[in-house]
Amino acid sequence: MRVVLIYRHPQPGDYSIEELFHTIAEELGNYVEVIEYQAGTRWKTLTDIWQLRKLKADIYHVTGDINYFAFLLPHKRTVLTVHDIGNYLFGLRGLKRWLYGWIWFWLPLRAAHAITAGSADTRDHIVRHFRILNEKIQVINNCFSARLKPISRPFQSELPVILQVGTKPYKNVPRLVDALQGIRCQLVLIGRLDRALTAQLNDKHIDYVNRFDLSQEEIVRQYADCDLVSFVSVGEGFGVPIIEAQATGRPLITSCISPLCDVAGDGACLVDPLDAEQIRHGIMKIISDPEYRETLIENGFRNVVRYSSTSVSRQYIDLYRRVLPC
Repeated sequence: MRVVLIYRHPQPGDYSIEELFHTIAEELGNYVEVIEYQAGTRWKTLTDIWQLRKLKADIYHVTGDINYFAFLLPHKRTVLTVHDIGNYLFGLRGLKRWLYGWIWFWLPLRAAHAITAGSADTRDHIVRHFRILNEKIQVINNCFSARLKPISRPFQSELPVILQVGTKPYKNVPRLVDALQGIRCQLVLIGRLDRALTAQLNDKHIDYVNRFDLSQEEIVRQYADCDLVSFVSVGEGFGVPIIEAQATGRPLITSCISPLCDVAGDGACLVDPLDAEQIRHGIMKIISDPEYRETLIENGFRNVVRYSSTSVSRQYIDLYRRVLPC
C-alpha cells in the first residue's frame, strides 16, 4: 500500500500538524510505503494536485488545514483529517465566514471518502455545523512528538515560569492575565501579541516574555525551561499542549470543558476557563502544594500513554485498509 501524507505549505510558527504526522509517518513506515508531500503556496494548488495524482497512491491523506485539496483528489482514495473548526467558530464573521465554511469544510467534507477528527468534540462540531453523517467520521486522537521526553527540573516556587502556548482569541489569554495579577511569576507567551493584549499585560504589571515563529526544537526547549503549563482555552479541537506538557513532566492547568478535560484525564488541574478566580486559585495551588504538583505529574505520565505514536498509527493503518477495497 502506498500512502501519501499531504502537508500544507510551511509557515513560520506553524509546526504542530507537520510534527504530528512526521511522528506518525515513522510508525506507518513499518507497515506501508509512505510519501510525505509538502504543498506549495495556494497559487500552486493545481500544480500540486497534478503532481500528487502522478504518484498513483492507494491513499491520499490530507493531514490538515488545506482541506480543500480533498475535493481535487480521487474521491474513493482520499482521507481528510480535521483538527478543529476554531477559526470558523471564533475567528471569522459574515461573508468571510461563509466562504471559508464552503471552501474549507462543506465541499472537502463531502468529497473525502473518510474523515478523521482529533476528538469527539471536533466530530460533533462537524456533524452539527456541516451536516456530515456521524458514521463517516472516525475519531483518532493526536499523539505527541518523540522529541518530547521527561525532563527533570526543580520547581521554582519563588518565581515560577508559566508557559502559555498560543495567543489566538479562543486561547483565553486575557483571562489568564487577569488571574496572574499580583502573582510573582514569569509568563512565557508563544504566539504573536496584539496591541490590546500587550496593553493588558503592561497594565497588570505582568512579567512576561513573548516568543513566536519558533522551530519545534525551540518549542521543546520552552517546555524544558518552564515550571508549569497553562492551557485554559475556551475552545479547542484537541489541545496538543496538554499531552506535550504531560509527556515532558510539567504540572498542567487546563479547562474543565471537552475535549480538554477528556484529553487531560486526571493529569491536570481543571478549572472553569470563564472564571479568572478559579484559574488563579488553581495556579496558586500548583505553586504552593508540592505533593499536589507531583500527583499531577505522575498522573500525566500515566495518561499520556494513551497518545503514543504507535497506538495512533495503528488506528490510521486500520482506516486505510478499510478505505482501500473501495
